[in-house]
Amino acid sequence: MSKNVYAGIPVGRRARITAAGLSVVLGLVAGGCADSDTAATAGGSTSPRSSSSADPWAVTDPADYTGGKSGAADTSLSPVRIGWVNQQGGSLEYPNATLGAQAAVKYINEKLGGIDGHPLQLSTCYVVDSEQEGNSCGLKMANDDDIEAVLVGTLINGGQSMRAVIQGSKPIMMSNSISTPDAKGKNVFIFNGNPNSIFGGLATYLDDEVKAKNVAVFYPQDAQSIDGVDVLRKDLKKLGIKLKAVGFDPSTTNLTAAAVAAGVQTADAVVPLVSSPPNCVSAAKALDSLSVKAPIVSTGSFCFSNAVAQGLGGEAPKWLQLSTQTNVADTSLSDVQAYLKQSKAASLNADAQSDSDATLAWSLVMTATKFLNAAGGADATTKTVAKAAESFTGPMLLGSETVKCGAYSDQPGLCGAQSRVFEHTGGNTFSAATDWITPSGL
Repeated sequence: MSKNVYAGIPVGRRARITAAGLSVVLGLVAGGCADSDTAATAGGSTSPRSSSSADPWAVTDPADYTGGKSGAADTSLSPVRIGWVNQQGGSLEYPNATLGAQAAVKYINEKLGGIDGHPLQLSTCYVVDSEQEGNSCGLKMANDDDIEAVLVGTLINGGQSMRAVIQGSKPIMMSNSISTPDAKGKNVFIFNGNPNSIFGGLATYLDDEVKAKNVAVFYPQDAQSIDGVDVLRKDLKKLGIKLKAVGFDPSTTNLTAAAVAAGVQTADAVVPLVSSPPNCVSAAKALDSLSVKAPIVSTGSFCFSNAVAQGLGGEAPKWLQLSTQTNVADTSLSDVQAYLKQSKAASLNADAQSDSDATLAWSLVMTATKFLNAAGGADATTKTVAKAAESFTGPMLLGSETVKCGAYSDQPGLCGAQSRVFEHTGGNTFSAATDWITPSGL
């Protein structure tokens, strides 16, 4: 499973009605029923962002990050293969994830010496629509002895069946997960968060930075959103923050009544847990008509897409965005500048560069390369690759400052749990509003 959570701003991405990918995970895990809660305690941490501060953890040198060597791989040597599973070719598809992965492989082979001099190669398998197709991909990956690790791109269907077939026989690496059970799986490594870490990060931000005592949430009434708001409610309750959440029919085009019922006019912070472009447009119009002054925090990148901007007359809402990866629209950041230059050199087109699917894939392939090199290069095995992943402490390329697999006893596969807040200042321009946030509630 993939997709976070945690995400850049997609330019030219097709409008998505169903939650998917990292940006999707954030929109997907949102929601809840109308009620209020209070309690006390604290946890997690966040740091305010200074506009003049640098990011000391930013990864800008891929050779140093991966342990690669300058120059091209030797094409006469046998390739080192890793599995790549992504959802594409059907009604809901994410081809930019594969483009990002392929660009990373191209850069590694042309600039970083491949893997111990051997060319790196993707062994691909695509889920088109059904969960059953994940079973086929799992069989392909499990039965190929030359594949030492399986990387997951953006996958909404098929993830559970794929993991059930592989049964922990090979390390499965993913950027982020939309399914909490993934983090409990054997030999699973998640580097950019899951629903629990995302909502924990949101709760920590609302507590530490916003100093909120009352939070208003409105959300579409579907099973995923209801489950998501339940997670958020529990996290806020631990911090002594009241939550009033009001659901609405997803087909509703006017969300003013839901926003008013949620108390957006008097809340200390507002979280519109919406992900489809129509709902994002309706939420923005409702909050604008009510002249809401409190901080508005959106989880994921859905509401900053071109489709939403067009629906609002050319400009996406000037909200805050909680993300589990570096937002590549903030071009003031050194790691973003490096990524844009390096991925361009690997022929990744501009639209794909700015899509969180491609960005997450680029980072994941680079990180897997790091593990392969540390695990013996061309002689790496599934066990040595898994050991290298387990020992990784960050920082993550285009991701969180701190990584620690096994840090959460009930979610051993959750390695990267931090998130970060970016501010949309207009014109698809974003700036980091915080450093990396360690979530509460885990």
